[in-house]
Amino acid sequence: MKVLVAVGSKYGATREVAKRIAEQISERGFDVDFSDACDVQGVHYYDAVILGSAVYGGLWRRDASGLLREFVEELRAKDVWLFSVGMETVVKPGQPLDESDGFASLVGAHDHARFPGALDFDKLNVGEKALITALNPPRGDFRDFEGVRDWTAGIITRLEELAFA
Repeated sequence: MKVLVAVGSKYGATREVAKRIAEQISERGFDVDFSDACDVQGVHYYDAVILGSAVYGGLWRRDASGLLREFVEELRAKDVWLFSVGMETVVKPGQPLDESDGFASLVGAHDHARFPGALDFDKLNVGEKALITALNPPRGDFRDFEGVRDWTAGIITRLEELAFA
């Protein structure tokens, strides 16, 4: 079974999450390609696709959302999982759905997971630093790699079911 793990990441924190997902799936014997979303030329080679993005202001990065939109029809016919990584990814009851929830529905994803991200102030450009200073969000690395591992284990279980069906 051929699996694509693709990611839209600006500073690398989300890319590291995606890389761990790809490694964990590969360790279970699946043929996994790991790629930045902007480098994906097509999805027709893959049986399953795991696509993730950093989230800024409730929006996915353009490279990840662009990949999804470009290949939406093909993705609907595949086993797809989506994930979002960012400081505002925790959804509270009653909060309206955001762009990534719409993407999950659009492609019929098995799941859309949300993971907390990392904010490294030193990596930001001048404009971003000004915005972050004004908003004053928590700074640091809040990524939940145990949660990522558990979520990926569920994907592996499903992939094994599909591979041996």
